[in-house]
Amino acid sequence: MRFTLKKIFFVFLTLLIISIGYLLLQSVDLQRIRELLHDSEKFDLESLKQASLEIRKEIHYTNYLFSGYDNFTQQFSDEETLKQTSLNDKCKLVFTQWKESHPDFEFKTFEPEYERYDKSSDRKELFFKERINQLRKRFEKDSNNKNKQFTLSRQDNKTISQEYMEHVNRSKNVLQFMADFVSMMRLYGKCFFGRELDDELKSIYNEFRGKLFPFISSQAPKFRKSGETEEFGWPIYDNENNIIDRKTEFGDNPIEFLQKNSKGKGIVISVSTRYAKDAMRLIKILRALNNRLPIQIIYKNDITKKNIELLEFAAVATPEELFDPETIRDGAKFMPELNLLEHYKNYGSEFPIQDLTFVNIAGCVSRPYRFSFPGYSNKILAMLYSSFEEIILFDADVVPTVNPQEFFDSKYYKSSGTYFFQDRSLRDFNDFIETNFFSTLFPSNEKSIETIFDIPRVGEKTFNNKYMTGWRHYQEAGVVAYNKMQHFLGILMMFPLALWSEPVQSSIWGDKEMYWLGLSMAGDENYEFNKYAAASVGEKTTKQKYKYYPNSDSNEVCSTHPGHIDDNGRLLWINSGFSYCKKNGYFRDKGKFPFSTFELNDLVELYNSPIKIRAGIVPPDLPNQREPGSPPDTKPEMEFRKSWKSRKKDTDEINEKLPEGQEPYDFISEWGPQKGWVKNGICSGYYYCAYDKITSYSSEKEFDTGTLFEFDTKSCELYDYLSKIWHTGGSKMKPKVKLETEKLGTGSDKEQQKMQQQ
Repeated sequence: MRFTLKKIFFVFLTLLIISIGYLLLQSVDLQRIRELLHDSEKFDLESLKQASLEIRKEIHYTNYLFSGYDNFTQQFSDEETLKQTSLNDKCKLVFTQWKESHPDFEFKTFEPEYERYDKSSDRKELFFKERINQLRKRFEKDSNNKNKQFTLSRQDNKTISQEYMEHVNRSKNVLQFMADFVSMMRLYGKCFFGRELDDELKSIYNEFRGKLFPFISSQAPKFRKSGETEEFGWPIYDNENNIIDRKTEFGDNPIEFLQKNSKGKGIVISVSTRYAKDAMRLIKILRALNNRLPIQIIYKNDITKKNIELLEFAAVATPEELFDPETIRDGAKFMPELNLLEHYKNYGSEFPIQDLTFVNIAGCVSRPYRFSFPGYSNKILAMLYSSFEEIILFDADVVPTVNPQEFFDSKYYKSSGTYFFQDRSLRDFNDFIETNFFSTLFPSNEKSIETIFDIPRVGEKTFNNKYMTGWRHYQEAGVVAYNKMQHFLGILMMFPLALWSEPVQSSIWGDKEMYWLGLSMAGDENYEFNKYAAASVGEKTTKQKYKYYPNSDSNEVCSTHPGHIDDNGRLLWINSGFSYCKKNGYFRDKGKFPFSTFELNDLVELYNSPIKIRAGIVPPDLPNQREPGSPPDTKPEMEFRKSWKSRKKDTDEINEKLPEGQEPYDFISEWGPQKGWVKNGICSGYYYCAYDKITSYSSEKEFDTGTLFEFDTKSCELYDYLSKIWHTGGSKMKPKVKLETEKLGTGSDKEQQKMQQQ
C-alpha cells in the first residue's frame, strides 16, 4: 500500500480534528456529563430542611474557636509550660500576636445590608421560598410572559443554592469576627482591669482601647447642679469621698478613667425633651417616697431650657408650690376628694429637696458614632457616663412604689451587685439562630482562649434562662440596679450589642435583654433577677358579665400596666405611668367588649381616671420551648409549637378566619384561658389580661397555676395617692407667685439655709 504525501496529510489532519474534538468534548461535554453525574443536590422540601440541619450543626456555638487560639498555643512546648507562664507574659503575647496577624483590626458596625449577618442562614427552605417568590413576581411583571406558566428550572434552583451558600459563608465570617471581638474584650478585661501594669502592658492597654472602644471620646461629661449656672468637669474624690478636683478630659485612656473614678450611689435617668414630662412626674413621685439618693439626668443637648427649669422646679419646690391650685389645675380633676396639700403628710411624705445634677454627654461619643446611639441605647451611655459607682437606672415613665433605697437594700442586690426584673411571660418565641448567635458570644467552650486565661465560663444559669430556652421576653429594663465597678466589663459588652444592627436588633426588644447578656458575655453570672415575673396590675374582674371567660374560675386582671412584685407580695414599681390608657381616648374602644356594655359616661370617667391598683396576677411560667444549649435539631420545638394548634383558642385567636356570616366572639363561655397573657385590641393593643389558672401544657396535670396578689387597704391608698401626684406632676406651669425656692435658693443652698434657721 502506497502512502502518498497527500494521504499522509489527510490522515494527519483527520487525527488533528479528532484530537481537538476529543479535547473539546473532554473540557466541555464530558465536564458537563461529569457534573451531571456528580450533581446529586436535591431541592425538595425535606432535602432543604436536612441541609438546614447540617448548617445548624456547622454554625453551632460549640464549634467556635478564637481565631488566635492555635497561633497562641503553638508558642508553648507543652501544657505545663503554658500553665507556668505568668498572666503578664500571656497577655503581652496574645495581644502582640493579634496585632501582627490582624493589622487592620478595628470595631465594625456591619451597618450596610450586604455586610450583615443573615438570620435565614439556618433556614435553607425559607431562603428558597423567598427567592422563588421574587423570581415569580419578576416573571409575572414581564409582559412577554402574559400567557405563560411560571416554572423553576434546575439551574434556577442551583443558582439559588449558590446564593444561599454565599449568605451562609458571609454570616459565618461575620459571626467569627463578632465572637473574636468579644473574646478580645474579655482578654482586655482580664489583662488590664484592676491590675498593676508595667510600661509595655500599659502601652497595649491604651492602644487596644482605641481599637475596641472607638466610640468613646476623650471628652468628659459636663455636670451642672440644679439651681446653678456653671458647668463642671468629672468629680475626682479623695479617700474620704470629698471632691478634690474636676476633669474635663479623660486622658489617654477613658476606660481606665471611668473605671477608677466612679463613686457613690444614685439614681440615673436618661432624658430628652420628649420624655421631660414623664421625668418631672417621676421626680415628684421620688419626693413623695422620701428619696434621698442623688439624681443625675443624663442628656445630649436635647432638653429645652424650659424643660430643664421645670425639672429643677419639680426637684426643689415646696409642697405648697408643687400643689398650688394654679400649678396642678390640669390634674385637679383626678380624685378631687384627695387634697394633696392637706393630706400628703398622712402618707409619711416629707418631700425632701432632690440633689439633682444635669449631665451633658453630647461630646462624649466620638464624632463617627455621634448618631449611633438613638432611643433606648442612650441608657447604656447613661450607665457608663454617670459618675456614680452604684446606680439605679430608671426609665422616665416608670413609677416606683417604694423608696428607691430599697432596691439597693434588697437581698438580690446585696448578694450580686445587681437587681434585675423579669418581663411578662408572653408566649412569643425566638429562633435557634438567635440563641445560638448569643451563645457564640458567651465564654462556654472548654477548648477556648478563655480557659487558658482562667476567664470564667457560663453555664446553666445562662443557658437555662427563659430567653435561651426559646422565649422572646425575659428581662424588663424599666428599673435596673447595677454596681458598675463590680460589673464594669458587663457594661462595656453592651456597646457592641447596641451598635451591631443585625442580628441583635431583630432578636431582642430594645435594650431589654442587654443587661444580663452583657454580663454573660463577660463570663460574669453573678447577677440576680426578682423572683416573680411581671404581673398585670389593676383591678380584678369581679363581675361575671365583664369577664372574657365568665365560666372559668381563673382570676383575671386586665391592664396596660405591668407591675413588679417582690418575694413578700409588695408592689415595687409599675411601667407606663398611672394613666388608664395613655395611647388613645375612650372613643376608639367604646365598641370593644367589655366597654361595649358600659354607659358612655362611665367609660369616659374610666378613661379620664388613673388606674386603680388593687390586685396583681403573675401568670404561670411557660415550659421550655427549646432545650438548653440551642440543639441544632429544631423538630422538638416545632412539634411543641405545633401542639398549640390542638389547644382551644383564646380571645385573641378565636376571631381569626371565622366562617362567613359568623358573629365574632366577645368572650368565651365554653372553656377557660389557654395562655397566661392574652392580648387585647383595647388601648391600641397595649391592653393585656392576665390569668392565674390556665390549661396545662403538660399531659400529667389539668392546669398550670400562677399567683394572685391582692393588696391591703393601706397599700391601695398609697397607690391612689401616688397616682394623684403622678397625674398632677407633669404640669408645665409654675405658680405666678414668687417661689419660695427662688427666695431661699435651690438644691443644697436651700437645705443649708433651713439648717441655719433651725
